[in-house]
Amino acid sequence: MSFYEKVRYILKNSMGIITCIWYKNGLFMSMLDGKNKWGPPFLLSDSATSDFSALLDSTDNISACFVDYSGRLLHITACEEKAEPVVLLESRISGSSPYNVNLVEADGYNHVLYVVSHNRKQLLTYQRIERSGYSMPEVEGIIVREGKNYAVCSDGSSIHLFFVTDVQNVSLLVHRKITDGKASKPATTPFPYNSSLRLQAVKTKEGPLYILASPDDGQDNTIIFRFDPILYKFSKALEVHNASSGPGSDSLILVNNQPFVIRSLKTHYFVSRISSDCSEIAEETRIEAAGRDIPLKCKFQSNHKEDKIFSCDMTPMLFGNGLRFPFDLKALAAQKPDKDHEGKEVLNERIRELEGRIEFLENTIREILRP
Repeated sequence: MSFYEKVRYILKNSMGIITCIWYKNGLFMSMLDGKNKWGPPFLLSDSATSDFSALLDSTDNISACFVDYSGRLLHITACEEKAEPVVLLESRISGSSPYNVNLVEADGYNHVLYVVSHNRKQLLTYQRIERSGYSMPEVEGIIVREGKNYAVCSDGSSIHLFFVTDVQNVSLLVHRKITDGKASKPATTPFPYNSSLRLQAVKTKEGPLYILASPDDGQDNTIIFRFDPILYKFSKALEVHNASSGPGSDSLILVNNQPFVIRSLKTHYFVSRISSDCSEIAEETRIEAAGRDIPLKCKFQSNHKEDKIFSCDMTPMLFGNGLRFPFDLKALAAQKPDKDHEGKEVLNERIRELEGRIEFLENTIREILRP
């Protein structure tokens, strides 16, 4: 079973209505009733493969992008009856069809990112889906290992991309920001780790971004980075887990803007609270797995007011009896946060950086105005 086939999308709208979108020989959607029971499945597409992404946008509309058996990339509005999917990309070249699809909202539009194989390279590709159609595909970077190594998140107005690339046999973790369809210059940091690690990324509210690099099976190191969008640079990597932690899968979540890494194992979970500056594991808790509950990898998105303290890239959810988290959000939110969220050194560095930029702009203006 592929990685994509294991992932379910859990979407909770502003009214508290929960929808699940998943793949099993087709793309299906089901709603959770008031008794915490799943309703009958509704078929979205019988031509979809397991490579898909779903999105709950800020207006509570649900849409999905998926690759079909012909290798085409399609977009469908899931909340419309008898909605016909729109073809975004159709390749006539064998082996170049998109995969590892990600759908994200920014600046009032849906945006889709995916990887295309071309000339033995893996091209990270971007398209904006507009009301009157869609933009042409644009390549934003070259990534390694067939599309595993990229993550995407949104701050509402811009898209943040993270991917691992190879430059003269040196692996680099790259950040690029897309605003109004235009990508920023890349920021990079060395990535001396296994190139097969999968990336996750989550954006805090008006603050830094956190990036997790982890193996699918837990048989390697799990590391976390912090990216400062003002200083435009990465922190030093922090190792959260290694093979001695036991085989499992890792998830990156934020509770009250505090980063946590959740390792799911067969009998228990490790919940590691990371310091805001990614310098240490501030606290680690072991939670025993209960009963016959089945933990599954999920992409959880919510517009509901009770979830405003929570955000994630991937997170385990329990499906054994309805739907619930394996951890207590209130308990995580009650954990004592860092005394100094940013740290005086980081704050002073930001001030020096901004002062330097102001001085540069002043000098540039003087040169322009000089007769």
